[in-house]
Amino acid sequence: MNNYTNDNTARRYKAHVSILGTTQLHLGNPYIIAWWSAAFPGFGHMILSKYLRGFALFIWEVVVNIEANINLSMIY
Repeated sequence: MNNYTNDNTARRYKAHVSILGTTQLHLGNPYIIAWWSAAFPGFGHMILSKYLRGFALFIWEVVVNIEANINLSMIY
């Protein structure tokens, strides 16, 4: 078997493995991912199974909200 040729006859690949990492194809609706990403930073990454980035963005949003007193301004 030659490792340099790809004889996949499926319509879509399940994943693309490269030197930089593995990229998976998600067959979901991209508008839903964009909505979650805009509503809550980090949640779009979690839907795409990028948990480390998702948690990092989520924690960063919480820290920025606390330091900027955004939640307190919404109360007033």
